Amino acid sequence: MIPELPVEEGHEQTHARSYDAANRWFGLAALAIVFALSVLRFCCLSADFPNDSPWIIDQAKFTDEGWWANAAVRHSLLGHWNLAGDYNPAVAVPVWPALVGIVFHFTGISVVAARALNVAISIATLGVVFLLVRRYTGGKVITPAAPAVLAVLLLSASPFAFFFSRLAILDTLVLFEFCLLLLVASFASAKRVWPMLALPLLVSLMILTKTTAALLVPPVFWLAWNAMDLKPAGFLRAALAVALLPAALLKAYAALAAALGYGDDFHYFFSVNAMPVIVWRNVLATFSDLLHNCFWVDRFLYPAGLLILALALVWKRKLWHNPLFAASWIALASQAGFIFSRQDDYAPRYFLAMLAPLVFIVVLAYAALASQYRRTAVVLVFVLALSAAANIAMIAQYLSQRQYQFRDAANSIRSIVAGDPSQRQLILGVSGSQISLMTGIPSIDDAYGTQDTARKVSLYQPGWYLVWNDIAQENQAMLAPFRLEEAASYPVFDDDERTKLILYKMTPRADSAPPAQSTPTPP
Repeated sequence: MIPELPVEEGHEQTHARSYDAANRWFGLAALAIVFALSVLRFCCLSADFPNDSPWIIDQAKFTDEGWWANAAVRHSLLGHWNLAGDYNPAVAVPVWPALVGIVFHFTGISVVAARALNVAISIATLGVVFLLVRRYTGGKVITPAAPAVLAVLLLSASPFAFFFSRLAILDTLVLFEFCLLLLVASFASAKRVWPMLALPLLVSLMILTKTTAALLVPPVFWLAWNAMDLKPAGFLRAALAVALLPAALLKAYAALAAALGYGDDFHYFFSVNAMPVIVWRNVLATFSDLLHNCFWVDRFLYPAGLLILALALVWKRKLWHNPLFAASWIALASQAGFIFSRQDDYAPRYFLAMLAPLVFIVVLAYAALASQYRRTAVVLVFVLALSAAANIAMIAQYLSQRQYQFRDAANSIRSIVAGDPSQRQLILGVSGSQISLMTGIPSIDDAYGTQDTARKVSLYQPGWYLVWNDIAQENQAMLAPFRLEEAASYPVFDDDERTKLILYKMTPRADSAPPAQSTPTPP
């Protein structure tokens, strides 16, 4: 820590004015950068997820966008959102498909429109974060807006958030809902009715956006209880608002889904996403991987957060008196515990929920330092500004090297399928939903679904098969009734397991059995 030098009394006001002026100029510059980065997020949304990034193993770039939007795509194409026997995740997580469906009502099926919706949500998150940090910072030495502006700058300059917000996946919406819940919880009190009505609804919506978002409920509870002065009566009110009522609402939703005939799809979603059994002999290796992979969140904020944790435990213990600081660590611990429990079955996007809490921790530490150790705080904000500049340079690098291999492959597939009217315009493949989102061609999944895949293929008689690299051995029997003819192959992405996308034409063999007609086939 840099020692605080004594300042002569005659110069104290001059130094204070200079500090306030520097704060204002920093705030204006930071907001200008935030605005520029927000506009930049909308640029070139049809580009592929960047190759050779730190998040190379994340499969969301070729599957998840299609899976989560397939209900909206099918509703636009077929007039109904589900397809019997196929993978229908919207029954368990309906919020994002519903929002995308509303957008498609005006734009038609468009991956760019879906991604633009996610970008807009990520920008709205910045506003919520600004308001939230302002509620928990301030003081006489610094302007109340300074930590809030710093938080918005760090969040908007994050390459992690920037590029994942440009994918039409669930995690960006969950981050927005979580920050909004924290903001609403900060207003909870025995005298205010609206937060106690809004919290159950928002918690339910967050879990219906992504079921693992339930891990973010404990920090919301902590903030709500603190807003009610940690009183026993407040504990009961907070528990009712963020746990008991949402549980009842979610139970009612599950019963409604079953009553409407979607029970199999609902239960299948949870069975296919069930937690793996922990292999205890791998605990140390798993913990080591977790610590290392947290660098995915941010190369600078992550080690800074660990340093702040050490300082808060041995020196600046008053940081824990700030409810948002403690809530942020609860969120980090909860999400880290979930990722640890999955061992090696996780993706970088699982860490996105850690970003906002990490930003809160850093800016709250800055605010605490600025109130007592002004020059030390200046050094800290200078270091954070350098980290933001390095992150912005990383964003610029990937944007300048953008590629369109996947987009071009999808456009080529659309031309091939449309140019062969003798074949059914239905694609089979684990990335089929993704191609449907990008082209408007119907698809079914060869990896997931409530019905046996061979029977599903027999019922729907797809005309095209989409596979990565090579046909899996376990799919040979399913494909036996068809003669496969390679129609095209495309080099796409940088993952060794997903480097070549191959399109096959599926022609029924003369000696194959005719398809059953118990389930209607899509057009």
